Amino acid sequence: MTKIFKILGKNPNESMTIEEFIESYVSYEEQLKIKLIKIEKYLDDLTENKKRAEEGKQNAELNEQEKENGLTNKSNLYITIIEGKDLDDGGIVGECNPFVQLSFQGNKQKSLVKKNTYNPAWNENFKFEIQSQEGVLNIEVLNETLLGNKSFGYININLNDLKNQEEKISWFDLNTGKGKIRMKIICIINLVNYYQNELNKTITELTHFEKIYDDLRIYEELMKIPFGLIYTQNLEPLLDTENIRNSENLIDSNREMKKNVYASESRDDVNLKNKNMNRIKWNRLTQLLMMILIVCSFFTLLERSDFLNLFLSIIIMVLFVLDKNSNIEKYLQPLILTIGGSLIYDFIWFITQFWSFMADLDDPEIRLKRIIYIICISNFIIKVCLIKGLNSVKKKKLYSSLEIKE
Repeated sequence: MTKIFKILGKNPNESMTIEEFIESYVSYEEQLKIKLIKIEKYLDDLTENKKRAEEGKQNAELNEQEKENGLTNKSNLYITIIEGKDLDDGGIVGECNPFVQLSFQGNKQKSLVKKNTYNPAWNENFKFEIQSQEGVLNIEVLNETLLGNKSFGYININLNDLKNQEEKISWFDLNTGKGKIRMKIICIINLVNYYQNELNKTITELTHFEKIYDDLRIYEELMKIPFGLIYTQNLEPLLDTENIRNSENLIDSNREMKKNVYASESRDDVNLKNKNMNRIKWNRLTQLLMMILIVCSFFTLLERSDFLNLFLSIIIMVLFVLDKNSNIEKYLQPLILTIGGSLIYDFIWFITQFWSFMADLDDPEIRLKRIIYIICISNFIIKVCLIKGLNSVKKKKLYSSLEIKE
């Protein structure tokens, strides 16, 4: 019973009621079952990692070729820029459109610009060929503004500090600036050796966790019996609480690392989906219809003071000048109402002017007005098509927003 009290974390010399003992015992059994499940799942992950490492090593042995200075054709530096946090360039305007610029051994690459955010999620992968054994990886976070790019800060990492390290996922504080970014860095000088190291590490972990799992699994059957642990004398594996705790911490840290990376990716996917949802992309037919609408609206000014159509044409022209893929989500409903209002105006005008245009078929002036009348009818049909298209876009946006909320 002394060992039972010890694994329960209780002092056998202190008084304890039967209810307190039962509660502590049941709680310990539940925790032990959770430990077994976690270790079993982690063993599955390690087995999969071992398989990937073995396959990677086989492919590397077939494709890797030695170069000079101890490098190979597979000597590469891999960087994943995951996310940034609390970026601040100290500017007065407060505009924040961050992107990352990387340079290594004379080569430069940069990420996409993330608009209007101090906590961007990039999740972009970069690859640099290692051309020599010496070099510095420079990573600078910049702010794209109307007045030019302004630096949030930079990070310099020496290649020698990366050679003997495993895959590294960590936060890095920006020098000469505020904020930090999270990155994953893998330096591979020799791909065969890299996979061999991964294989050795995985096999070591597998051996360690298989032993723990085998030691703890013998208690599964005992836990099916009420207070079954009391009837066994072999409680030594359960008494090695430090070993179990360290193993659990290793599992939790590895899973937390993956969870954070996947969470960033998921957040970035949602941001991208929101961005795409809020952006209207004019197809070629819509562009053609709008251009015809603009031209027709100016022609109708020859016959009538059509300020509503003129105003509508100016709005559409401004949208085209700014960006054919412009985000006009908040202007979508007013645009539909404006086009609808102009349709009512056109319809009333058609009714009131019909007989005046059809009165004298031989009059040259009437013929010109009749052409303008036909143009107005074409204008009317185009507007009906545009309203139908814009309403369908609006419904699509509504459904997309509901999907994101779900």
